[in-house]
Amino acid sequence: MQLPILDAPIATEILAFFEGNPVNKILSFVGFDLLTFDGITDEAASLVAESNLDPLYLDSLKFLSPESARRLARFRGGFLSLCGLEEISPEVAAAIAEYRGSVLSLNGLADLTPEVAAELSAFPNLLTLNGIQTLSVATAVALAPQRGSLVLDGLIHLPVEVAEALSKHEGKELSLESLRFMSDAAAMALAGYRGKLELAVDDVNQYG
Repeated sequence: MQLPILDAPIATEILAFFEGNPVNKILSFVGFDLLTFDGITDEAASLVAESNLDPLYLDSLKFLSPESARRLARFRGGFLSLCGLEEISPEVAAAIAEYRGSVLSLNGLADLTPEVAAELSAFPNLLTLNGIQTLSVATAVALAPQRGSLVLDGLIHLPVEVAEALSKHEGKELSLESLRFMSDAAAMALAGYRGKLELAVDDVNQYG
């Protein structure tokens, strides 16, 4: 059964609960998603974006319209988490990439098309995509222009062509801390990365 949609009146009540009491404000760090709404109206997205909650966890959201994403991107806090989204359109990706906080977390995405990746690459700070286990070469190429930190700590397989594409990442940090295996050729390709590389591999030579 679909959970309720967060609308403006309910959002107003919830925000008053969190912001009206210092103890409740501390609870907001556990996650705004404790209230478990599948979706959010555009008006509620504006209210939430204008709130003082930071970090802002909206991990219960299963779907997001481009307009709601655009309004949430106006959030002035430093950490925005939307880890309940399992897939997004290029339009939603383009809108949410307008966010200018320190961290954008989209760890619920299990697959990433090149079109969505190209839009998300516009986010200039720390982008976490830890739900991605495999990347196509085209998607890796589309992510490479991202200029912040790119965290792909769910990635388990790194073909040499994907490694070559990721080595061209234009940001300052690339994190790949869940690889199960990696060939020597892929390792050599990553060695050309100019930023900070966070790497953990169970077996570097299994597919050498």
